[in-house]
Amino acid sequence: MNAPSHDEADRVLRLKRKEREVRACYPCRKRKVKCDGTQPCRTCQKRNHPHICTYDPIRDSRREPSQAASAQSASPSPARSQSRRQADAIVSPPVSTSLRLDDAAKDYVYSGDNSVVSILRSRASDGNEFMTDLGSVLGLQNTFNSYPFMDLKTPQERWSSLLSVLPQRSEVLKFFHYYRITAYPFNPIIADMNRFELDLCTYLNAYSAGELREHDKISDRWVTDKSIGHISLLLAALAAGAHYSEIEYPQRLELATDFVRRSFHALRLANFLFRPSLDTIQALLIIGNTLQNMGQSDAAWALLGTTVRLAQTMGLHTERSNVHCPEYVRAKAKTLWSTIVWQDSLLSMSYDRPPIVTVTGWSVDPSTLQKNNLSYLQVMHSLCRLGIDIMRPESSGANEFDRAIEALHRLDKLYQGEKPHLQIRSNCTTLQEHLEHLALRMHSSFCVSVVCRPAMKQSRPQPQLPQTEILRNRAKGSLIEASRAFLDFQALSVIPLRSWSMVHTVLSSTLLLCMWEETRNDPECRDLQQRVIDVFTSSDSRTSEEGGPENGIQWLSARHIRALVTLRGALDRHQDDSVPENETWSGPGFNSGFFGSGMPGAFFDITNPIDNSPVSYLDSIMNVPMFDFAQENGFL
Repeated sequence: MNAPSHDEADRVLRLKRKEREVRACYPCRKRKVKCDGTQPCRTCQKRNHPHICTYDPIRDSRREPSQAASAQSASPSPARSQSRRQADAIVSPPVSTSLRLDDAAKDYVYSGDNSVVSILRSRASDGNEFMTDLGSVLGLQNTFNSYPFMDLKTPQERWSSLLSVLPQRSEVLKFFHYYRITAYPFNPIIADMNRFELDLCTYLNAYSAGELREHDKISDRWVTDKSIGHISLLLAALAAGAHYSEIEYPQRLELATDFVRRSFHALRLANFLFRPSLDTIQALLIIGNTLQNMGQSDAAWALLGTTVRLAQTMGLHTERSNVHCPEYVRAKAKTLWSTIVWQDSLLSMSYDRPPIVTVTGWSVDPSTLQKNNLSYLQVMHSLCRLGIDIMRPESSGANEFDRAIEALHRLDKLYQGEKPHLQIRSNCTTLQEHLEHLALRMHSSFCVSVVCRPAMKQSRPQPQLPQTEILRNRAKGSLIEASRAFLDFQALSVIPLRSWSMVHTVLSSTLLLCMWEETRNDPECRDLQQRVIDVFTSSDSRTSEEGGPENGIQWLSARHIRALVTLRGALDRHQDDSVPENETWSGPGFNSGFFGSGMPGAFFDITNPIDNSPVSYLDSIMNVPMFDFAQENGFL
């Protein structure tokens, strides 16, 4: 009798091993708990997540070598196998690492190089499963695989809940166009629009085929956290599109709010707080920006803080955490973090609050800043990075005037590398180029005015530093330029009247022109103020069925309405000194009943600003306290 070959022996051993192999579902294997092998198993039922009880085929590359590897060596030595595994790990990163940013089901949590987890993992030997689970062992990982703040007990309930918020085909076709054409070019939150549109086509095909309509038939590919995260992003984009649409204000507000609600519900179904993904981060950013444009800037600020923390959990804030990812994932992560910097920069400068993002985690190619023909988006990203630096608390002993002069030099150097149509409007040949030119003029003028505010706080009688005159001249020019750009922009598009940051820029600029002694009595500045007021009092106004004018500025925030009332009152007083000091201006849209409780309709004394500083006075108008801490002393 011939002795069996090694291949035959290996085959028999594998069969015997499979016979005695006890298969456990994925959650039980992950937690290393007992599994009875049923579908769903008792453990998953007991933990209230039977819908994730799945059995994947266990494929071990060490037990089942490929045919090519078997042909080369039927029984490789242990030393050779280990060295080969180490070499493979260097050449090609593990699949779970490569795809972790695109797969919400992965349990990756970013930890810095000096954390205990990172240090122990770097010293762990190959195949040490205990070391790979260090995050959960040390309590540094979430364990809820479904959102715990919803009462959905079965997969069927979760599927029905998803179907109740899905965007209809008519909604997608109507409002995505507005987002793509109007909102996205000037605030490109979606990191990969081409991929998003491809996924959108997949969604529409599935919807038309009836895959997303039957409550009794769960679609396996659309019930995953990743797919639901994509749906939440689509709904958020539709909310932004509805906000910029041509529908009348009451219906527009209702539609945008409904899309935001549905998007956030989809985020909860995708377990965004415990298993964030790239799609859920982008959805949160668009939701926050839409809330901001609807006048809810405080809520947008708070939501942005949560979004930033979730992004840091995924390691989006640093290049080092993505070094082993594929190139397309690294590019997407870098773009998304730059967008987060964009949002935080504009809100921080508007509110004069410290930013929470960092800009040092991703390296910047020095040649980028030395190039000519920088696009609108490239300039905006660089401008927002500079804005983050401006809003950082100044170092001890640093002179704020020296820091302001240095920031102006950086701004001027950045503008020298712009594309021709961004530098001079006469170089614009298309409507889009005109809009980009005007949008950049508004943002850059606002940034310059923020940089120069230390000089605006000083009154003329005080001793002037050498840099003060430079800063005051630049401040005056930036305030005038912001107002002019807004007036030109709104003549071509609804974008400046629907974008909170642009509304804030023009109102704060015109208020400072009205209050600052350098510009208070300037005829050109006063003309700009009057034209800005005329735009806001006539924008979106319609004639109601009764024949009376409808309120055209209902979509403005309370702070912006307060600013307009103050500005209108100041101009009225300048034209007619006989107006009583506490009289309310009753022009269209500015009646005192519009403000609600706590928002007075009376205008204020511009001729005697608080602390003789127009900046301080502007803050007293725009930043009205939203919280009454005096009521925190008791339960009732």
